[in-house]
Amino acid sequence: MKLNTVHLVDNLDFLKEIDSEIIDLIYIDPPFYTGVDYQEFSDQWNSLNHYLEFMQARIREMHRVLKKNGSFYCHCDPNAVFDLKPICDSIFGRNLFKREIIWNVGSVSGFKSQVKGWVRQHDTILYYTKSEEFTFNKQYLPYKEEYIKKMFRYKDEDGRLYRKRRGGKQYLDEKPGTLVGDVWNDIYSYQTRTKSKEYLGYPTQKPEKLLKRIILASSNEGDIVADFFCGSGTTLAVAKKLKRRWIGVDNNPKAIELTKKRLNSK
Repeated sequence: MKLNTVHLVDNLDFLKEIDSEIIDLIYIDPPFYTGVDYQEFSDQWNSLNHYLEFMQARIREMHRVLKKNGSFYCHCDPNAVFDLKPICDSIFGRNLFKREIIWNVGSVSGFKSQVKGWVRQHDTILYYTKSEEFTFNKQYLPYKEEYIKKMFRYKDEDGRLYRKRRGGKQYLDEKPGTLVGDVWNDIYSYQTRTKSKEYLGYPTQKPEKLLKRIILASSNEGDIVADFFCGSGTTLAVAKKLKRRWIGVDNNPKAIELTKKRLNSK
């Protein structure tokens, strides 16, 4: 398998040709079963069963090529997440379903706000591992200024901020920040931030910050990160920046062309 390369091919055909247990992290942002025919690709299906059969065959192969200590992230929305989860459970094992990550996309405006009822404001990312011996690096957010002012009220002779605790002082510069949980409210989608310099106009493009969090958490430098529905190439661009090896696959010539331009400009 040639690394640091994008491949224009059906991902199932590609997956069947590569060896077992060679990839450290897989993130996919597959079709969502929306019924929408985008200009760049179609997300229309003959039936839900047709969609689920398509996904099941591919997720089974992704499980095969994932290392024992590897992780799998499947990005979904409400259209099919409750159908995809039982499939993932059956392939990975329900005990290896680690978390349902809620990504608050940050917007309740626009066309979707016309719905009768609660406006959808989040995507779901299903997180599985291949075994209990998986790679994970906890992620943190910087403390907010008001929290620092309230909690770290003292300075030592060198000007370092600290708070008093039993057994001594806790210094601000020795604390990593606020631990990131499974609800992500700090990363906005391109429904909200259409003027971002990252945004290439691809309809399902995800922010680099989202992939940065996943890649930092579930891989280390030199690991192999794969995206088998790579679209505009966000996963690959971030993996490259973070000194991971990477592999991308898509069957859409426009997506592959856009991804290559993006990667060559980094």
